Amino acid sequence: MNLYPRSFLRLILTGWLLTGLPLLVAIAFASVSLTGLSERSATSMRETAEAARLAWELDEDILTMERLLRQYETLRDPSLIEDYLLAQKEWRTHLDELVRLPLLVSLKEEVDALRTIESAARPPLLVEAHDPQPLLGAFEALKSRISSLVKEIDQISEMERQTFRKEAETLQQRLLFAIAAALLLALLLFWVGQRTVAQLFHGVERAVIALGNNLLDRPIVLKGTDDLRWIGKRLDWLRRRMLALEEERTRILRHVSHELKTPLAALREGTSLLADGVGGPLSIQQGQIADIMQGNVLRLQALIDGLLKLQQAEHVRDRIEPESLRLDELIQQILATHKLAARDKHLRITGRLAPLTIVGGREEITTIIDNLLSNAVKFSPLHGTVRIELSRDRQNAVLDVFDEGPGVPEEERKMIFEPFYRGPAAKSVAGVGLGLAIARELATAHRGTLEYLPDEAITHFRATLPLNPESA
Repeated sequence: MNLYPRSFLRLILTGWLLTGLPLLVAIAFASVSLTGLSERSATSMRETAEAARLAWELDEDILTMERLLRQYETLRDPSLIEDYLLAQKEWRTHLDELVRLPLLVSLKEEVDALRTIESAARPPLLVEAHDPQPLLGAFEALKSRISSLVKEIDQISEMERQTFRKEAETLQQRLLFAIAAALLLALLLFWVGQRTVAQLFHGVERAVIALGNNLLDRPIVLKGTDDLRWIGKRLDWLRRRMLALEEERTRILRHVSHELKTPLAALREGTSLLADGVGGPLSIQQGQIADIMQGNVLRLQALIDGLLKLQQAEHVRDRIEPESLRLDELIQQILATHKLAARDKHLRITGRLAPLTIVGGREEITTIIDNLLSNAVKFSPLHGTVRIELSRDRQNAVLDVFDEGPGVPEEERKMIFEPFYRGPAAKSVAGVGLGLAIARELATAHRGTLEYLPDEAITHFRATLPLNPESA
């Protein structure tokens, strides 16, 4: 089941959307929270202001009612009783408004007590005698209770302000936490998205590198969006095409080599017989011609053998028979085969070989070392020095071969490992230009490397081979 979007563009857009989603959620949470806090603040401020106004109104109402009663007690004007009843009605209205405020619901019992005290003392004023004394006596209790009520209103308002302040601080902390969590989640999603995209491209990179390294045995299957999977199918088609061409090339090379061997053997035998004078004595000029023919036959034989070795080296990975080898002893054995050529050029061979054991194919590693030493001997000048050093670098064996040959110009360094490439300095040296190409293919088959290290004074080649390719 493919969980990726259909296109890479959709994958990128989905990644950006998922990355931005935590921030959008945090912004929405902040907006809703701030809106709720703003509404709560407005309601609290409105109720607090209304409570303060009603407290002031109640205080004024009770003073007005007391003043009217005292005026009536002095003047005995019936209209003052009507004024008192109007003031008393307004006072009760303010009491009703007070208990309707959600902020002051808890004061309902206090308000009912005020109503009860005033109602109990009012009847004597309304009978024919219109006696104000009971009410005047009750006003002290009313004023005392109203004063206490005003203080409670102030306390409730202050508690409301404190509660609002704490809510604001709590909301601030929650918003900071939400923003921090959103940023961390966004960064995590961004990292996951980046890793996902990197893995997809890494799959393409691995496939291309495998094609470049001629590793054609494994099918190429890319996971991801439809367009990436389509690229994988095209790369696999290219792999199959390259594999078919490689098989065709190998078949042709084997066929041509096989067809050339028989006439080449006849030519070599014939030129050898001519040079030996089997067909009769040769003149000096005829002998020279026979030597030229014999030399070119041998060169052609070496070229065919080199082509076959190169073809085998390109597909040697699956045919390597690994065994435990003492690399320093193997180098000594190979050096012994080059002593005669080194003695003819009066070369001095020095170096230091660390005792190292390596796991690999004996024939393949022998070819790598032999090609490097052969080049060093062939390109060294008379009375020159060849230095060989074997050392260990972590889990790798490092073989450095130095000689005093002409070196490799910078513009040729990328081509010296190509088959059949021979630089200007190699024109005077026998060979077909396959030794370094074969050695690099064999080093790569052992998960190692072969490289030329630039040095103005000397020629320096380095072969790096894992001590155990299976763990490399």
